[in-house]
Amino acid sequence: MGTTFQLRASVSERFRHLPLPVGLISGAIAGTVVDFVLFPLDTLKTRLQSGTAAKDAMQLLKGIYTGLLPAVLASAPAGAAFFGTYDYLKRVFKQLDPEEKLATFHHMVAAAGGDIAGSAVRVPFEVVKQRLQAGAYTSASQAVKSILASEGVRGLYTGFGSLVIREMPFDLIEFPLYEYLKVVWARHNGDKPLATWQTALCGSAAGGFAAGVTTPLDVVKTRLMLQEQPGKYSGVWDALKKISAEEGVQVLASGIVPRVLWISLGGFIFFGGYEASKQVLSSRIKKQRT
Repeated sequence: MGTTFQLRASVSERFRHLPLPVGLISGAIAGTVVDFVLFPLDTLKTRLQSGTAAKDAMQLLKGIYTGLLPAVLASAPAGAAFFGTYDYLKRVFKQLDPEEKLATFHHMVAAAGGDIAGSAVRVPFEVVKQRLQAGAYTSASQAVKSILASEGVRGLYTGFGSLVIREMPFDLIEFPLYEYLKVVWARHNGDKPLATWQTALCGSAAGGFAAGVTTPLDVVKTRLMLQEQPGKYSGVWDALKKISAEEGVQVLASGIVPRVLWISLGGFIFFGGYEASKQVLSSRIKKQRT
């Protein structure tokens, strides 16, 4: 998913001691900041991957914030679905494995469950957002009405499977690498706890690497979400084969630069915004209690 969505699990681990409202509100603020600041990179990525968008600079950058509204509206409910499922599954695994011998595996499964739940909420917003970015519609309301009229509710869930299939490999690469980088850095730092900027850098590096590796799946997800039903591609594997055969394997790397920048930079902005929001909210809560 988007930058903020893919970082939420690691953020929730770092700040799990905070009151739930503080964590949720801070995450929402940070997520909105990231969505707004880095949205142009997301739009550029979508247009490069679409296969139909013009490739000259002026047309690629025209209306660069088109589709921002559905992206922002999706952030909170999708995040709540992810967090709720992720935390619930972690508690279940904790009861089954009190000594946490398989903690890493449990966190992966919990993150996968969170991805499925979050994707179920986020896909309709993502479909509308990407079609706006590609220039298929001029407004979110027009997009929703047109999709429902021509494709039904099913049209709003176009690409759901491809989104889940993209997110799971991303998490399987990002989270173990993120934890590994933190351990290595802490070891070189005399086993001292890492500062926020250091964990943010680890998350940024891990996310950027995972983003690059999973770009072909992101290209497929974009193509599936942009097509009207019945579309040219019947599924993820069919899209991979047809894109490779008809346009060349290199097309599966379309948008890799803005995608890697988007997720890498988003890590820094998200952690910084989250930390700042957390401090302000926690300070106000303490003042009210005293």
